[in-house]
Amino acid sequence: MKRFLLEKYRIIYIVVWVVVLAWSYADRVIACDLCTLGGFGGTTGAINPTAAEAPAKNKFTVGYMFEYQDWESVDIHKAHELHEEGRDAHARENDISNSIFLGYGITDAFSVSLQLPYVEKRSKEVHDHELLGENQTSSGLGDSILLGKYKFYDKQFGLAGIFGFKIPTGTTNEKNESGEKYEPELQPGTGSLDYIIGLSANKRINQWLLLDSNCLYHLKTEGEQDYDFGDMVRATVGATFNVISGENKPTFNVISEMISQFANKDEHASETVYDSGGTTLFFAPGISSQITKQLTTTLSAPIPFYQALGGQHQELDFNILFSISYDI
Repeated sequence: MKRFLLEKYRIIYIVVWVVVLAWSYADRVIACDLCTLGGFGGTTGAINPTAAEAPAKNKFTVGYMFEYQDWESVDIHKAHELHEEGRDAHARENDISNSIFLGYGITDAFSVSLQLPYVEKRSKEVHDHELLGENQTSSGLGDSILLGKYKFYDKQFGLAGIFGFKIPTGTTNEKNESGEKYEPELQPGTGSLDYIIGLSANKRINQWLLLDSNCLYHLKTEGEQDYDFGDMVRATVGATFNVISGENKPTFNVISEMISQFANKDEHASETVYDSGGTTLFFAPGISSQITKQLTTTLSAPIPFYQALGGQHQELDFNILFSISYDI
C-alpha cells in the first residue's frame, strides 16, 4: 500500500510540474496554433508522437490526421476600420489541416516521426475596400514537423524527452483576388525554421486508468514577409479511461484532457504586433478505439473555455481533431 501511494504521489508531482513549467511563461506569452502539433488523445490515441509510450523497435506507424478550427465571427466593417488604423485585423472563418503521418521505432526507447500537412484557410476580405466581405481561401502545403522522442525512464512511470523541428515546406505566396499576398497569418506556411523541445510523462494506475502529460516549447524564428510568430508553450494533462479493454478487439476508451497554451507576441519587421499573443485554455473530451491489433482511431474536440488574447485578436470557437493509424 505504501509503495502504491508513493508511486501515485510521484506521477501527481510530475503532472503538476509540467503545468507549472508552462504557466511560468504566461506573463510573456495567441489562440490555438495547430493542435495536431505533437499529436493528441493521450497515449492510447491513434497518433501521438509526444506520448511517453514508445513504439516497438523496427516498427512503422502510418496514419492520417485531420484538424478543423472554427473562428468566431467578426464585424467586417469594424475589422476594416482597425486595419485602416494600422492594426493587425482579420476575419478568419475556419482552418482545415489534413496530414499524413509516418513514425518509426529506431530502438525500443528512441523513435522519430514526420507529419506532412495540407492546409486550407478560409476568411473574409477586410483590407481592400472594393472587395470588403468577399470570401477568400488560401490553400497549399503546410510546414512539416519532424520529431524525435527518447524514453529515458520506464519503471514506476514513463518519462520521455521530445525534440524536433518545424520545417518551412509550406506555401507562403498565396494571393487574394486583387493579386496581393495574404498576410502571414493567412498563409498555409510560415517560411520559418522553428525548434521544438519538451518532456512527456505517463503512468498507468490500473487496467482502467492511464494518466499522461506533456509540455512543449516551440521556439519560432523569422519567416516570410519579415514576420516572426511568437514563441509558444503548450502543456497537456490528460486521463484515459478504458471502458472496454483486453485482448478482444475493438476496445473503447474515453479521454479527458486539459490544454494550456501560451504565445508571445508576434513581430513584424522587428516591430511588436500589438494584436497578437496571449493565453488559451482548452478542455478536450474525446474517444479512442483500437479496432484491430494494428488499427487505432481517435476523435477529440478541444473547446476553449478561457482566452486572454492580445489586443483585438480574433478568438477561437472550437476544434475538431481526428486521427487514424496503422502499425506495420
